[in-house]
Amino acid sequence: MRKDWWIMGMAALTVFSCGVEEVNRRPGMNREDVWAGPGMNVGSDTKEVCHITCFDYPQDYDWRTDPEKGTVKCSLVVFADGLPMMKIPVGDAYEVSPDPDMHRMIEGHLYTDYCTGTETVIKRDGKTLLRYPGCEDICGMLVENDTVYTLGHPRKGKGFAYRKNGQIILERSSGRTFGRLHCDGGRICFAFTEPVISDKETIERYYHCTDGEVTQIALRDDIKKVWDVISYRGEVCYIASLKGVDKPVLFLDGIMNALATPEDGRPLSFRMMTGEDHLFWEGLFIASDNTVASALWLSPGLFTAFADGMVANSCFVSGEGICCAFNPASLRGIIYRCGEEYFMPWDYVVMGTGCGAMVNGILHIGLSSVKGGRPNVWKDGKLEPLDICGYIASVTAYSDL
Repeated sequence: MRKDWWIMGMAALTVFSCGVEEVNRRPGMNREDVWAGPGMNVGSDTKEVCHITCFDYPQDYDWRTDPEKGTVKCSLVVFADGLPMMKIPVGDAYEVSPDPDMHRMIEGHLYTDYCTGTETVIKRDGKTLLRYPGCEDICGMLVENDTVYTLGHPRKGKGFAYRKNGQIILERSSGRTFGRLHCDGGRICFAFTEPVISDKETIERYYHCTDGEVTQIALRDDIKKVWDVISYRGEVCYIASLKGVDKPVLFLDGIMNALATPEDGRPLSFRMMTGEDHLFWEGLFIASDNTVASALWLSPGLFTAFADGMVANSCFVSGEGICCAFNPASLRGIIYRCGEEYFMPWDYVVMGTGCGAMVNGILHIGLSSVKGGRPNVWKDGKLEPLDICGYIASVTAYSDL
């Protein structure tokens, strides 16, 4: 029997349940039902708090195959330092998506985004915050003093929109972003590319946006592809491939450096990450035998390549290094912490791209069972199970210091 751990709300007693099947309400009666738990009281000005989001299904339900997808009772649960903090019902009636990429923890609050078919709805802690016309896939979100900035692509069509509290700051009807909003020196930045017809051929032009102001990125004529762009210490830097040159190059502070790469590896993607005073990046390569593997860089000439089939998930910067998890297709998973490697327990994987965080110097990785068992939080080698029927969708660290 699972423990009852949800506490009394303002007006009614709320009892813990698997999913929301025990809630005595018809779906749609109240789209903003929220249950609060003891984790609401977690947090102080002296330490970081670990927030974990999970999808919880009815007990014994096979969430892996999800045979009743879209109709089964489901909840989005937030834990704070292992204590249940919040639970909101999931589904169309509640305008909360079961997609793990459509929610995020920011400054101790749960933000969800949802598409009604005609509108985009953003909620904070289960309550509607923004609603605006158009159906967008939110790829980036930042919050500053209760002001919400979003970067979204239309779910049908091309282009993107950069918004402040739902109002458009910058919009394009073509092109694509590099999929992130981030702060550099207190300024909100992102990069994007647009196709331009020149001499009867279509070429890509690249742009950088800083606090809503757009500038074109000046590129050399021999650049054939830009893999990723980021603002770092006030400078726009990028990874690119040159015509007639096998190895990709890094442009940083006006200097071009060739990247050391895995032998016989052909690049598929790059993603740059910034720390307090460091720039790192992760790349995905395909070998001559068509196997795919990841590599991590600490500098243009210093990288770590992983075995075939080892693809990095949930990468993030911690101090002067990178932490991430690897879900190999057939081998045992690996957790990588700033140069050290640890095995995951058998039959466990990370289920998303944001399932890791460093909290008070301890690496937290959210592990979910491929056999349907209870998920576990890996804390520097120690496992702490979570009493839910489902999986971990994200792990984040928060401090208001």
